[in-house]
Amino acid sequence: MSALRILHLYPEQLGVSGDGGNVVTLAERARRAEVDVEILPHRIGDTLPADPDLVVIGSGPLSSLRVVHDDLTRFTSALSDWSDSGVPLVAVGGGMEILSDEIVDESGTSLEGLGFFAGRAVRGATRRANYFSVTTTYGGASLAVLGFEDHATRFELGASALAFGSVVHGGGNGDGTEGIMRDASFGTQLKGPVLPLNPELTDRVLVAALARTGRHYATTAAHARLDDYARRAREVISDNLEHAFKSM
Repeated sequence: MSALRILHLYPEQLGVSGDGGNVVTLAERARRAEVDVEILPHRIGDTLPADPDLVVIGSGPLSSLRVVHDDLTRFTSALSDWSDSGVPLVAVGGGMEILSDEIVDESGTSLEGLGFFAGRAVRGATRRANYFSVTTTYGGASLAVLGFEDHATRFELGASALAFGSVVHGGGNGDGTEGIMRDASFGTQLKGPVLPLNPELTDRVLVAALARTGRHYATTAAHARLDDYARRAREVISDNLEHAFKSM
């Protein structure tokens, strides 16, 4: 059976929040479920990949987003086609923002996004750097997701857009919602990185990625140690939600 193909966009420019850990976690949990994995890093100027099963794009400052912008626009049609066929995309921080309709910086200058997510990012909000708690129904029943946010962005959802989740503690989009969803894809300000901290969310992404080709994903005893590491890290976050928040 063919390997699960994970496309990792711009690992050097968009990885300031340990976002490579999201790719490592997806790959490792898939392998422990006896699924072969192929990681496809895409860098500026590379040939566009064909038919990935899952796409990950991390976060970076506006300067890095400008660096990758022209190359990323080559993916505009492909991302929509992949999404329509069931390919999940996980976008964190700046990656989510550049995939929206536009990013407006503090001076009011606009950087056109890809329009994959129906929303826009407005920079210049009060900076939030804190532990972060969100509930989401991505991939199934309500799920508590924990991580860290560090951004100064108000993310405005389009009229028909769905948020990734609802804020329990933290800032998120600035209106009580957090991130954005499109089909099996989502964008979020949850960092940490988010997927190692949230095994069930990772598993829901893998279920979606494999289901489109008729494959099944299930955890095994081999996942127990990873789950335990995540549980202990989540306990630290949960115990400090009220104390760690600060506005900068």
